[in-house]
Amino acid sequence: MPRTRLLTALALLVLALALVWYGDLPWLAGVLALIALRAAWEWGQLCPGLDGAWRGGVLLALGALLAATYVLPPALGSVLWSLASVGWLLALVLVVRYPAVPSVLQRPLVQAAIIVLALAAAWSALVRLAQIDRSLLLVCLALVWVADSVAYLVGRRYGRRRLCPQVSPGKTLAGLYGGLAGAVLVGLLAGAIWRLDAVQVLALGTLAALCAALSVVGDLTESVFKRRAGVKDSGQLLPGHGGALDRIDALIAAAPLFALLAPSLVGG
Repeated sequence: MPRTRLLTALALLVLALALVWYGDLPWLAGVLALIALRAAWEWGQLCPGLDGAWRGGVLLALGALLAATYVLPPALGSVLWSLASVGWLLALVLVVRYPAVPSVLQRPLVQAAIIVLALAAAWSALVRLAQIDRSLLLVCLALVWVADSVAYLVGRRYGRRRLCPQVSPGKTLAGLYGGLAGAVLVGLLAGAIWRLDAVQVLALGTLAALCAALSVVGDLTESVFKRRAGVKDSGQLLPGHGGALDRIDALIAAAPLFALLAPSLVGG
């Protein structure tokens, strides 16, 4: 791994852990909101038809929805997370069929709605996890980080067959399996630390695998948008890592499902 990329990753890890453990909820929600807004701007730049005025509207709509979900009852958040999880399953169809893209996705309003709903769902999921138990939020972050890191390492060492060459030639089936195994390990370890019973531990490990699978869909979906825009990264905000969207694309897809199911599994 290039030195710049490694140093940036370590700095981001330290900052993220400090925010999760020591940040008051308003601060945590505010920082996550800024990240979501930055990611929305970058995502808008990848969409044909979303010019500056459209992207400004996306930011306003996203900001309003974040504020609304912060004060509305948690049950409404569950509806948003359910819709987002179904939406990411549908995104898998987009990935598999690429370069064929449904005409409806060419419309600016549809593109804007996807950006706003996906980021709002992920943001509200992470904030809700922080409200319930910071360790839940940490496990959600950890399973995505571990899945991504293990997939990278296993893919480089053992990867032969490409997972989705038309979208992301660097991803391999071996990397996918390694990432899923890493996520399951995080779930099993968390269950053991929380002293859950065997059924709960198994369920948490299964949920971790499902969230890791969705995280891959999130990553590949962003790759579809980047390929259509003809760019390698969503931005240049983070040295060696690209933009904010490049760093959270997997988490955007995984967080809603984790927030939807994990609290009930662990009794939160």
